[in-house]
Amino acid sequence: MAQHPPSPDNDQLNRIRQARQVLAGPDINPPDDPLRFDPGDELISPTQRTYLLAVAALLLISLLVLVVASLGAASVPLFLLALALLLGWVVF
Repeated sequence: MAQHPPSPDNDQLNRIRQARQVLAGPDINPPDDPLRFDPGDELISPTQRTYLLAVAALLLISLLVLVVASLGAASVPLFLLALALLLGWVVF
Protein backbone atom coordinates (compact mmCIF):
# COMPACT_ATOMS: atom_id res chain seq x y z
CA MET A 1 0.00 0.00 0.00
CA ALA A 2 1.23 3.43 -0.92
CA GLN A 3 1.40 5.89 1.90
CA HIS A 4 0.33 9.45 1.29
CA PRO A 5 2.41 12.28 2.71
CA PRO A 6 0.91 13.84 5.81
CA SER A 7 -1.55 16.62 5.06
CA PRO A 8 -0.28 20.11 5.90
CA ASP A 9 -1.65 21.74 9.01
CA ASN A 10 -3.67 24.96 8.99
CA ASP A 11 -0.65 27.15 9.75
CA GLN A 12 1.25 25.80 6.77
CA LEU A 13 -1.80 26.20 4.54
CA ASN A 14 -2.15 29.83 5.67
CA ARG A 15 1.52 30.52 4.86
CA ILE A 16 1.17 28.93 1.42
CA ARG A 17 -1.99 30.93 0.74
CA GLN A 18 -0.29 34.16 1.87
CA ALA A 19 2.74 33.48 -0.36
CA ARG A 20 0.47 32.92 -3.35
CA GLN A 21 -1.37 36.16 -2.64
CA VAL A 22 1.88 38.11 -2.41
CA LEU A 23 3.29 36.63 -5.62
CA ALA A 24 0.07 37.02 -7.59
CA GLY A 25 -1.15 40.23 -6.05
CA PRO A 26 -3.09 42.76 -8.12
CA ASP A 27 -0.74 45.55 -6.98
CA ILE A 28 2.17 44.17 -9.03
CA ASN A 29 2.14 45.69 -12.49
CA PRO A 30 4.87 45.41 -15.12
CA PRO A 31 6.55 48.68 -16.10
CA ASP A 32 5.33 50.48 -19.21
CA ASP A 33 8.84 50.60 -20.68
CA PRO A 34 11.06 47.77 -19.38
CA LEU A 35 14.23 49.51 -20.59
CA ARG A 36 13.54 52.70 -18.62
CA PHE A 37 14.98 52.94 -15.11
CA ASP A 38 13.60 55.07 -12.34
CA PRO A 39 16.11 57.40 -10.63
CA GLY A 40 16.50 54.93 -7.76
CA ASP A 41 16.97 51.92 -10.03
CA GLU A 42 20.40 52.80 -11.43
CA LEU A 43 22.77 49.95 -12.11
CA ILE A 44 25.74 51.93 -10.79
CA SER A 45 25.89 55.13 -8.79
CA PRO A 46 27.49 58.33 -10.14
CA THR A 47 30.51 57.74 -7.90
CA GLN A 48 30.96 54.24 -9.31
CA ARG A 49 30.59 55.55 -12.87
CA THR A 50 33.30 58.16 -12.22
CA TYR A 51 35.54 55.45 -10.77
CA LEU A 52 35.05 53.20 -13.79
CA LEU A 53 35.79 56.06 -16.19
CA ALA A 54 38.97 56.92 -14.27
CA VAL A 55 40.13 53.30 -14.31
CA ALA A 56 39.41 53.05 -18.05
CA ALA A 57 41.36 56.26 -18.65
CA LEU A 58 44.31 54.95 -16.63
CA LEU A 59 44.24 51.71 -18.59
CA LEU A 60 44.24 53.55 -21.92
CA ILE A 61 47.07 55.85 -20.80
CA SER A 62 49.08 52.86 -19.58
CA LEU A 63 48.63 51.01 -22.87
CA LEU A 64 49.48 54.11 -24.90
CA VAL A 65 52.68 54.76 -22.92
CA LEU A 66 53.57 51.06 -23.13
CA VAL A 67 53.23 51.05 -26.92
CA VAL A 68 54.95 54.41 -27.48
CA ALA A 69 57.73 54.11 -24.90
CA SER A 70 58.57 51.02 -22.89
CA LEU A 71 57.48 49.06 -19.87
CA GLY A 72 59.70 51.21 -17.65
CA ALA A 73 57.88 54.37 -18.67
CA ALA A 74 54.49 52.67 -18.37
CA SER A 75 55.24 51.46 -14.85
CA VAL A 76 54.01 54.71 -13.27
CA PRO A 77 50.54 54.68 -14.85
CA LEU A 78 50.35 50.91 -14.28
CA PHE A 79 51.13 51.45 -10.60
CA LEU A 80 48.41 54.09 -10.40
CA LEU A 81 46.06 51.67 -12.15
CA ALA A 82 46.88 49.00 -9.56
CA LEU A 83 46.12 51.44 -6.74
CA ALA A 84 42.86 52.43 -8.42
CA LEU A 85 41.84 48.78 -8.75
CA LEU A 86 42.52 48.24 -5.06
CA LEU A 87 40.40 51.31 -4.35
CA GLY A 88 37.57 49.53 -6.15
CA TRP A 89 36.90 47.52 -3.00
CA VAL A 90 35.92 50.78 -1.31
CA VAL A 91 33.91 52.17 -4.23
CA PHE A 92 31.94 48.99 -4.89
